[in-house]
Amino acid sequence: MIIKISVASASAAFVCLAAKLIQTLGETQLTISELKNSVNSLTEGSQRLIHSAEQVTVDIQSKIKFLDPLLESAQDVGEVVHNVTDKVKQAGIIQNKEALPSETVDTNHQPAITAWKAPAEDLPASADIYTPDNDARVNTISSTPDGIVKLRIN
Repeated sequence: MIIKISVASASAAFVCLAAKLIQTLGETQLTISELKNSVNSLTEGSQRLIHSAEQVTVDIQSKIKFLDPLLESAQDVGEVVHNVTDKVKQAGIIQNKEALPSETVDTNHQPAITAWKAPAEDLPASADIYTPDNDARVNTISSTPDGIVKLRIN
């Protein structure tokens, strides 16, 4: 009789164990399907992000290509302004030497107002002299005496 009870208990334990195993497998399958859905949604989100990044990259490249001529023009303007500044300095030095032949001319000191007496052929052909109106908001390009070009776009 003890053997029958032992066999019945072992069978009941095996049935309980099998039922628990089946329940755990069902939960595992549910978890795996949720994980697959999460991975798929992350994959779709990543693909959208990559596509957006590609569009931003293309947009930036097109804007850089659009700005290249402007920057080249600004560089050309800077060179022209630098050339004009050099000519003005040279004209001022020549004028000061003519006015004061016996004195040494200080090239670092610039007079407040210098009359321009350089020949017209010394001026660059593309130089435009422009004085911005302080009241109006306009785009300006200016140059410092040391050759730095500043570009203000409104």
